[in-house]
Amino acid sequence: MFSRLKLVMLCAISAAAFSLFVSTGSAAAGAIEGEVVKAGTSTAIEGVEACAFQLPAYELFACEETDVNGEYALSGLPEAEYIVEFWASYLGFAPQFFNGVSSYEDAEEIAVSGGAVSGIDAELEEGGAIAGRVTDASTGVGINGVFVCAYSRVIAGNCAITNPAGDYAVAGLATGSYGVEFSTESPAYPTLFYNQQASPSSANLVSVTAPNVTGNINAQMGKPASKVVVIPTPVPPTAPPKHKAKALKCHKGFKKAKRHGRQVCVKKHKKKKHHHA
Repeated sequence: MFSRLKLVMLCAISAAAFSLFVSTGSAAAGAIEGEVVKAGTSTAIEGVEACAFQLPAYELFACEETDVNGEYALSGLPEAEYIVEFWASYLGFAPQFFNGVSSYEDAEEIAVSGGAVSGIDAELEEGGAIAGRVTDASTGVGINGVFVCAYSRVIAGNCAITNPAGDYAVAGLATGSYGVEFSTESPAYPTLFYNQQASPSSANLVSVTAPNVTGNINAQMGKPASKVVVIPTPVPPTAPPKHKAKALKCHKGFKKAKRHGRQVCVKKHKKKKHHHA
């Protein structure tokens, strides 16, 4: 689970963008082989991920896990120069680049020009850790399922998920300084960076000295304030102005009369004169 996640993080923190390259086999010419053991012993470590990055673009070309004897072989490599990373943070070991360094910038370049380049070995040391608790800023209750990632520009980091009490421990870290990100899949809590910062540029770095644990790297995540929708009070429509009716004027020979509730002009009728006999 964290193996794939580690590769994503490594791509994000590197100076160059890493892109996955799939070989067709036609240009394949060589291989890189080696063995991985616990530092200071001859005890083989099974399940270490050995990855070859092709230079100068730092393209991730191939990865293989060490077998029960701690051995690995990265085959099908075209003629080029590579750096090799050994990652087993999920086993508690600090990541390492050949030859015994934690930063890809300091990694020793390996030239492949045909055949196998052997002896690309590693002795992994116990990694350090960052631990703490994530709580709800309003209630103080631990938050379950928060994704906590320790990241660096040049050192491979690692991630962990908080338990139901909100506790976490990001293990398998090399000695160095890390930013710590707290995020959830739910939009209920905005992403946060240590120490209570909203962006990675303002985050406080956390120092780790392997194999020690740097504790009390806590976070209080707050739910975003609910948006208050203000509905404006409707303004009653303005009544149209009342127009004063003009006084009715009738032409000569007409007079005013009321018909059906309104005034109209009607023709005057001359009164007939009656003649008396």
